[in-house]
Amino acid sequence: MKRLFPFLLILIITVPAFIRLINSAYFSMHDDQHIVRLFLLDEGIRQGRLYPRWVEGLGFGFGYPLFNFYPPLVYYLALIFHRSGFSLIWSIKLVFITGFYVGALGIYFFTTKLRGKLAGFLSATMYTYFFYHAVIIYVRGALAEFFSMGLFPFVFLALLNLSQKVKMKNSLLLGISFALLILTHPLIAFSSLFYIGFFFLFFVNTHETKLRYTLYTAYGFVIGLLFSAFFWLPSLVERHYTLVDDILTKELANYKIHYIYLQQFWYSLWGYGGSIAGHYDGMTFQLGKIPIGLTIISIVLFIIVAIKKLFTGSSSIQIKQIKYYTLFLFLLFFSLFMTTSYSAFIWDNIRYLWYLQFPWRFLTFAGFFIAVVSGYTLYFFNIIWHSAYSRSVQRFITLFLISAIIIMYQKYFTPQKLLWTDDLRLTTQEEITWRVSRSSFEFVPKGIATTQSDIGTTIVAIDKNQRPQKPYEIISGKVEITMLKNNFSEKKFRVNAVSPTTLRLNTFYFPGWHAYVDNQQIVINNLNKYKLITITIPDGIHQVRFVFQDTIIRKLANIMSAFAFLIIIAYTSFILFIRNKSRL
Repeated sequence: MKRLFPFLLILIITVPAFIRLINSAYFSMHDDQHIVRLFLLDEGIRQGRLYPRWVEGLGFGFGYPLFNFYPPLVYYLALIFHRSGFSLIWSIKLVFITGFYVGALGIYFFTTKLRGKLAGFLSATMYTYFFYHAVIIYVRGALAEFFSMGLFPFVFLALLNLSQKVKMKNSLLLGISFALLILTHPLIAFSSLFYIGFFFLFFVNTHETKLRYTLYTAYGFVIGLLFSAFFWLPSLVERHYTLVDDILTKELANYKIHYIYLQQFWYSLWGYGGSIAGHYDGMTFQLGKIPIGLTIISIVLFIIVAIKKLFTGSSSIQIKQIKYYTLFLFLLFFSLFMTTSYSAFIWDNIRYLWYLQFPWRFLTFAGFFIAVVSGYTLYFFNIIWHSAYSRSVQRFITLFLISAIIIMYQKYFTPQKLLWTDDLRLTTQEEITWRVSRSSFEFVPKGIATTQSDIGTTIVAIDKNQRPQKPYEIISGKVEITMLKNNFSEKKFRVNAVSPTTLRLNTFYFPGWHAYVDNQQIVINNLNKYKLITITIPDGIHQVRFVFQDTIIRKLANIMSAFAFLIIIAYTSFILFIRNKSRL
């Protein structure tokens, strides 16, 4: 029971952050696409594809390779809930709830390993109720980014464990945690390399076995990259076939108009609007008075401790903790720096950062480091005022701060509006092919007809009545067609053509689509307004089949991930075998 106490207390701490989700309603958010994506993933798997890269319905009814580009982990987690009997709505809400708990546990374990349980509980509370946490779920509804905040502490925990014990187990855990972060939000994973690099340099500089530590760290990241390659490699190589570069790095998504002003860290109005150029954003970017206050107090106490060290000397443990604190304080200020226009020279020269769109996304990391730095307040307080009563005083201060944080900030963890709806209404053809398709279409093929919206942004040039009403069209010829199969990634027909016939599939062409007539591959023509799959069929009776297959790069990526998976399984089996043998 004593071992379960921290898990129970962390749950109690996080409950006020998600209590308003525990009802039968859905809730309003900016990125309201999760129900449809989960629905389509479930359907694709039911059709026999373990990882259905292509989905139908989205892309205005023409379909597109959603999971070739969008990280899948959060939806597979939601699918576990859904297959366990929960509705689509509840499954998505349970992923949000799980994200709160996972993140709080991660930073608790990390801070506890550094500074003890009291600091762990304080940091977990600070992290849970960080303003950006509320913004990212209840305003933006950015499920993948939100869950990445839950996984990021585990990456740092794995780095810390590996620095303390350089062994294969910790190396593999580092690789797995980094792979999960990539599969949750690859852009956050890429940005985290800044912090991982600083952390590595800090440890390698002080480590007794520098080469061994370097090799095991490198091995961990290689395993992580291989394990997640089935997603990130095709996504990286094949994105130029889509509108991603035009939609996610230009116009209203241009990073240059989304920097945070310094005064917004202290105060900016809470709201459920969006991010705009200037000071008057529709959502808040403040850090919170308590986190700022505790950071300042920790800095003051750190200075006092540092001065004390100069005159009286300190133990090796204290010196190590002072170095840790200096690192985390630097990483906190670096995170905040990256959200402001002062970091423009970095943004301008690292093109991949442009896909992150919003510099304020570095608040993801600021939340972690401000929580860790705040936890050091208790440590420095104990060094300065060490007596028989200091432990009791620390407990009282911790309890007071945890209570104050929850009471002051839990009111922001609430949706703007509850939506009394159900799965059926959120997965209608109208919902999928129009409302959700209009809100996100960056993965449609490059070269289709586009136009400008009323506010000057690029949109697909399609009207509501132009959406396809059936899976195919006869462009020319006299023919009888029977559709034998209509899955996301495979269409099969029996064709009786009286004359040569031009058949158009109401499906966007994308590399991987192939057409076969009587098992003989034929050329696909996609030179039309929406780049739809079009073929010519000779007269006679034929079997016609369209199938979405893996390209060479996807096959290579799948092999890489399978190889890493086998390494992990083999090592785990070996460890279990050794343990069982030792017991005998």
